[in-house]
Amino acid sequence: PGTYLLVVPSANNNTPSTPGTSTVTINAVPTPAATPTTASVTQPTCGTPSGTIDFTPQAGVEYSVDNGVTFQSSPTFSGLAPGTYMLVVRNLADTTCSTPAGSTVTINAVPTRPGAPTIASVTQPTCAVPSGTIVFNAQAGIQYSINNGVSYQASATFTGITPGTVCICVAQSTTDNTCSTPASSTITI
Repeated sequence: PGTYLLVVPSANNNTPSTPGTSTVTINAVPTPAATPTTASVTQPTCGTPSGTIDFTPQAGVEYSVDNGVTFQSSPTFSGLAPGTYMLVVRNLADTTCSTPAGSTVTINAVPTRPGAPTIASVTQPTCAVPSGTIVFNAQAGIQYSINNGVSYQASATFTGITPGTVCICVAQSTTDNTCSTPASSTITI
């Protein structure tokens, strides 16, 4: 890099060289982009079974999540299947100038929906106890609903249910509220 004055030497070495009337500048080597980092990573849920990687934006670069095979101008990659992704950015002014991230980003597998809730027991109202009870067979990491997912509780036992209530029973993951499974039938108190 620098500025150069062009000189043409004479054909016979007895006469002086003739300097050029202009200079030529060789630009500085382009500065590589900063190491890419993630602004956020959104993992798949049952409701959205794909992930999203958002790069921390940089000026004058384009982005890749497949180790520099393909690039795009947006720092957001959505609809990503579960897997491991290598982040790379490259300079728009010189596409041979690319910078990989120091580590990979993993998009997790889509969570598994809970099994359909099953009932361990139903106690119908009596003259002595004028309300019903429903007890679910317990599942790990699950919360339960008897009102079609309007509200949930961690306990598998529902007491004080008024007569005439129709249980539309639902099991929901405690870690992903988009992962729910309804029972195959209803129960009436």
